[in-house]
Amino acid sequence: MASRNRLRQDVTKTLVEQFKDWGLPRDIDYKSYCSIVDRPVTGRAIQKSYYNWKTAVKSVELAAPAVFAPPPPAPKPDPLESLSKASVESDEDE
Repeated sequence: MASRNRLRQDVTKTLVEQFKDWGLPRDIDYKSYCSIVDRPVTGRAIQKSYYNWKTAVKSVELAAPAVFAPPPPAPKPDPLESLSKASVESDEDE
């Protein structure tokens, strides 16, 4: 029988990989997680290592903060570029 710390590390490693691969959100419940992931961590392993699902998800957040990081913002278009395009188009029309 694996010790609780070893089991916890294994569960966290598996969850981090699955959250990265499947792009799962932070607020997903266990039932939805089981229906999405092909080989989910068993409820028994969650119970033995973290006692509940929310604590397991929190461990994923602490182990790999990049999993739940927001995507980088899209670059804003340059307003001067649109003005220069408009002036080039008006020159062609004349």
